[in-house]
Amino acid sequence: MSVDEDLSRALAELTRTLTPQPDPYGRARVRYQRARQRRLGGLTLAVVVAVGGAAFAVAGPGRHTQPPPADSTESIAPVLAWSDKLLQSPPRGAVARDSVYVGQLSDILMATQRRGELPRLTVPVSTVKVLFVDDVDGQRIALAAFVRDQPDPVTGWPSAAVWLVAEEGASAEKLASTAATRGTSDALEPYESLAVDYPSAAGRSAHVAIAPAGCVFLSAPLSNGASQWTPEPTGSYLVRTSQTQRPEWWRVDCGAVTRKVTLGPGSLASTSVTDAQLTTAMSRARGSVEKQPARELLNRWVQSEGYRLTALPSVVWGGHVASVPTDTAGDPSADGAQVTFLAAPAVGGGWVGEVTITPAQPWPDGAVSSGTPFAVTDDPSDPASVLAVPIGDDVAASEGQQPLLVVTPAAATTVRVLRDGQEVARAAVSGSGAAMTVPRPTTGLVVQALDASGRTLATGQVADQDAQRTPEMDAWNEE
Repeated sequence: MSVDEDLSRALAELTRTLTPQPDPYGRARVRYQRARQRRLGGLTLAVVVAVGGAAFAVAGPGRHTQPPPADSTESIAPVLAWSDKLLQSPPRGAVARDSVYVGQLSDILMATQRRGELPRLTVPVSTVKVLFVDDVDGQRIALAAFVRDQPDPVTGWPSAAVWLVAEEGASAEKLASTAATRGTSDALEPYESLAVDYPSAAGRSAHVAIAPAGCVFLSAPLSNGASQWTPEPTGSYLVRTSQTQRPEWWRVDCGAVTRKVTLGPGSLASTSVTDAQLTTAMSRARGSVEKQPARELLNRWVQSEGYRLTALPSVVWGGHVASVPTDTAGDPSADGAQVTFLAAPAVGGGWVGEVTITPAQPWPDGAVSSGTPFAVTDDPSDPASVLAVPIGDDVAASEGQQPLLVVTPAAATTVRVLRDGQEVARAAVSGSGAAMTVPRPTTGLVVQALDASGRTLATGQVADQDAQRTPEMDAWNEE
């Protein structure tokens, strides 16, 4: 059986074996991050994945508080409380001080939504609140929250968030146009950030991050290990331009409690990956990798991961699969998909990577690709190594089978998986790749790549999807 057939069979199992699981804050954040990556694919202005929001102006009289999701759990309740604090905060940004402008923008956005001109936000909305407006590095940037009449029946979140970008000084009408929409998120969360890149000006970008009123941003240069924190003059929001951007840490303190620590946005590659860099990235790739898709994935990933990486990524493996389902809902793509493994060394040690599944046609939910992150201790781009990554949610507490994609040395013919020294799964290798299912949980499983004589060529463990890749933290879900 070919690797395409193996991968297709194992991935198709996702639609039959995955069952709904409790959705605590961490899982919700991963899902929304993936959704944003999918929806923004191909845009020249890209939203950097982060969590949260900021500042508002009420479209009508009265105070509008978000109701909790119908299926909320104790773990998500503090997040919703912080999200509501953000929603109730005063407007942020210099332009947001103009109450007339903010009111006009709110009204126009509401009318636009009710006419059905925001394709990813078609449910009834009771209120639109402009959360941030300012002119930043030649662009007018705004963030607006759309409060639903009822929480989303699938995600349970009460409001969505929309980023808007137009030229500096743009009228409310122009900023509210659908052409200015640069990203729609299913949820307004306690922390929101945006990165605007300028394709016509290499290395030029602008960044905005916002937290609820009363919180304070601090920053520290990356080089000093975040030991010298300096409060930002803007308080509960932060702005960086091409002139002020630097490798740095950002921190958000709300009272005496630190709620977030993250690396500031930026990239090791200020322009597109060069031909020489692409050649280096693909020099040790296994499988069958197509150059142009690999270049696009490298560009996207190096920008989204930013300073979390200490070197440019490598292509580990690439190949085509005949039929791949979405990891959320919907039918498999009839025309198959390209699967690509990328990996790079990370700040704090170890290696991080992503398995990207790009169908020939978008999935029924509109997703153009699906990304599964992973973290390992050793270099997965080493041609002599074995790499096993769970596809879909690797639910540690559940029983049943977990699909794996495995990359092996070129001479490998078989992959076997052991638990406590006992074999629990085996699969044939083709083109340095294999697909298989293994019993959950994957923690503690040992993966071995064997040659035709049965000799062990490489041994490794299943990659971790949720490893702490840098000294970052997110404590919005804590009381």
